[in-house]
Amino acid sequence: MMRRVTAALGAFFLFAFAAFAQAVPSAQAAQAAAPHVPIVVTGDNFYKSLARHAQRWLREEQIASDIVAADALAKTSSKAALLIGFDRPTAAELAELKAFRARGGKFIVFYSSSPALAAMMSVKVLSFKRAAYPGQFSRMDFAPSRFPEGLPATLRQTSTVLQSSTPLKGARVLATWKDRKGLGAECAWIASGAGYWCTHVYLADGDEREKARSLAAMLGSLDARLWNLKAANARARARDAALRAYALKQAPRKGEIHAVWEHSGCGLYPGDWKKTMRVLKAARVSDLFVNVAGAGFAHYPSRVLPRSKTYAEEGDQLAAALAAAEGTGIRVHAWILCFTGTRGTIAKPDWKLKDRDGKTTEYLNPANAEVRETLLRAIDELQAKYPALAGIHLDFVRWYERAVKPANAAETISKFVSSARAHVLRPRWLTAAVLGKYPQCVASVGQDWDSWLNAGLVDYIVPMNYTENKAKYEEFLAVQGALKSHARRTIGGIGVTANESRLDARAVIDQIQLARRYGFAGVALFDLDVVLERQIFPYLTLGIW
Repeated sequence: MMRRVTAALGAFFLFAFAAFAQAVPSAQAAQAAAPHVPIVVTGDNFYKSLARHAQRWLREEQIASDIVAADALAKTSSKAALLIGFDRPTAAELAELKAFRARGGKFIVFYSSSPALAAMMSVKVLSFKRAAYPGQFSRMDFAPSRFPEGLPATLRQTSTVLQSSTPLKGARVLATWKDRKGLGAECAWIASGAGYWCTHVYLADGDEREKARSLAAMLGSLDARLWNLKAANARARARDAALRAYALKQAPRKGEIHAVWEHSGCGLYPGDWKKTMRVLKAARVSDLFVNVAGAGFAHYPSRVLPRSKTYAEEGDQLAAALAAAEGTGIRVHAWILCFTGTRGTIAKPDWKLKDRDGKTTEYLNPANAEVRETLLRAIDELQAKYPALAGIHLDFVRWYERAVKPANAAETISKFVSSARAHVLRPRWLTAAVLGKYPQCVASVGQDWDSWLNAGLVDYIVPMNYTENKAKYEEFLAVQGALKSHARRTIGGIGVTANESRLDARAVIDQIQLARRYGFAGVALFDLDVVLERQIFPYLTLGIW
């Protein structure tokens, strides 16, 4: 039986490779001569980070690109360019854009309120619009005509604001925003003779593979040298066949911890924790860290922490998660952001740290007794309110790296962890997300997690070993697993969709295997999103999980 399965897989792989080889020669020749696509950015670092994501998505579709300023358009031979951050283009930038259009160039524009740029694209900007209710802008549904060729039918992304726009003469609606129930008619994409106009931006969440494909399809329609659907499909089939064959070679390890961080606090499907838990159970996830609390917010009816907008609009997220997890075997841990106020509202200025330039930050002072006491009271409250809670997961249990720290910075953090240990009642776990680079993190942020393990202050550390570099990843593991007793109490963090790393399923499998080699208790994947659901879990469950 196994020989027949192996033979079938081999035949499928050879078929996919042959189809790929036949489909791509002409496309490869065309793409060899294809110019680099300019991704033109203006504005702050947020837009620059979006440009880097766009560059990564294009690279996945084998489209070369450069992140440039507007004046670089005069030198490109590309017939298409992406524009990101052009909310208020300067006169000089507009002149460059008009000159590019005069030479036959076309644009893909994201989230602009500029009337001049909109007119150039046969679009009228109506107004800035916030979502009127949670999940109003949850996905983009493309028009049934599906032109340009290769567009996905739908694309999931949760946006909270738009530059509401409408097509003018000669333009058409290409995609509309829908809410969680599939209702809505607000323009998401507009197509015109000048290119394409998006009423928001592509965020690094949701359907990233569909984002890559939609950008490629649009660029291919604007400049045929850039992308070919037939060749792209052949590449995708060959890639999937090879990945499936690799995943099927792996074997699970009994008793291993398979953890996932859930950053939003609302689950993979906001408003439907049962569906989220079904996905996690099918993926053989054992533990879920749900981000439900911090010094400045609580996604549950807290009497200690400020109740969040999420709680007001969506209800008690921790209660919903625990109820949905009942009977699944999935352990739910309350993930608490300790010494940071970045996800909440901190009403007390004296709680905040100052950086080396004397500026007040959003990070909190671990030496402030009131901050520490508030967090400990929140831990007590969570345990009292939610008996089914499997553990408390501490994050940002460290100093801000750019803060002026006292000489006893590490001692201050360790004392807080010791206090948390005294408050977390067994058999609940106390776990902590920590920086992976040790002992450097002791000096940089006062986080001496090795001493926590020595003193038995935590059940598990969860080092955030977020890197795409295999050698660097193994360097982290070599230190963390130097002592077998420590390795058995380490859950290795893998940055699947972290800012520092973006991993495909093969890279995730390889990092899991390395963590096993060093004797770790298991791994934790960051972060629960559609990428994990669609592009990682299906391959892990073929063998390694």
